[in-house]
Amino acid sequence: MAAVVPGDRLFRTRRLAGPARLDLRVGLRETDGAPCLVVSPGAAGAGISSFETGGLRLSRVADPGGVLLVLSLEEPARRELFAAVCSDCLRAVMRGEDEADDDLLGVFAARLSAWRAFLRDQIGALSRSEMIGIIGELLLFGQLTDIGADALATWRAPDDGLHDFEMAGDSIEVKTSLGGARQFHVSTLDQLDDAGLTSLHVAHVRLIESPDGETLADIADRIETQLDSERARGAFRNALLRRGLAPGTDDDAGPRVRLAGTDFYAVRDGFPRLRRGEVALGIAEATYELEVRALAEFQADGTAVLSRFGGGQ
Repeated sequence: MAAVVPGDRLFRTRRLAGPARLDLRVGLRETDGAPCLVVSPGAAGAGISSFETGGLRLSRVADPGGVLLVLSLEEPARRELFAAVCSDCLRAVMRGEDEADDDLLGVFAARLSAWRAFLRDQIGALSRSEMIGIIGELLLFGQLTDIGADALATWRAPDDGLHDFEMAGDSIEVKTSLGGARQFHVSTLDQLDDAGLTSLHVAHVRLIESPDGETLADIADRIETQLDSERARGAFRNALLRRGLAPGTDDDAGPRVRLAGTDFYAVRDGFPRLRRGEVALGIAEATYELEVRALAEFQADGTAVLSRFGGGQ
């Protein structure tokens, strides 16, 4: 396309061989030669939000043939990222077409939205502590799936929810420790505030490092294979991306762990915590560490806690 003499249109484009049921094209912007991925969405594209982040821009462009959605590279130094995002979104659409999904534009938009969240929030590779935190969430996700609960519908962490899991007023905050650590970190004054909730529990996921354990990528792959439809698997992949786990993460990245156990604690009157309405005026925010041994009297039955999220006996 770069060899074609520029014309009077906005883009030089070529339609991709697949997918068959979505007009998806690669192209170059005439004004500056910026590479683009161009979609003809029809009326269904009106609800897709524009954005610019990470050197990429999604814009809505008027064209003689109708409005186009254009994902363009705005910072040439991010060309490798742009290529990765485009190929990943194309794979998502092709998987949807293979499974006869009748809303390929929705599949494309959801994957782009996940990338937008990832690029907005991620400033580098996940740290070891961030990996451990996500592992804890995924292991609880797996426990919810095992009892028949709709774990995807309750997992709020990928969308910056105050608590990691929530459904109809019942919330679970996951705290994960590796090895002999007997403390966990509370990151805000609101995190252990149960005001307005039916229940709030802390799930303390205890891990041990082991050569024959699983990495974060292993656990994510295992859970994905357990989901019963491509739509559910796609939604899970999107949630992982919003949570900060990029596709193609090295299977050997991060610690290899095994689950030692999960303890549940009911957050109620007397629970050791700091709440916004109880700290001195002028304290805008605080983080602190909680001693697990101080929580013995608040221990709760895990089966009963999880059953609040559906699928329980």
